[in-house]
Amino acid sequence: MSELLIENVDGRKLAHAYVALAMARDLAQRYIDDRSVREDLRPLLTTLDVAAELLEEVMQKALPEPSVAPSLAVLSSENVM
Repeated sequence: MSELLIENVDGRKLAHAYVALAMARDLAQRYIDDRSVREDLRPLLTTLDVAAELLEEVMQKALPEPSVAPSLAVLSSENVM
């Protein structure tokens, strides 16, 4: 049971890190777009893009797919009797 709680906490931390990284990337993109003179910051965007892709890959592997619960509306004749 404690493993499940640890996985939930880690999953939340991964999701928060991903959101923070995406926000940093968007902010950097806006800053660079507003100041076209700052072309030297383009490598920063590339680095943020790569980091976001890697973190997304880790999240996909670490977080389980939500399982679909069997529908209660489907009843067989065996279950009714």
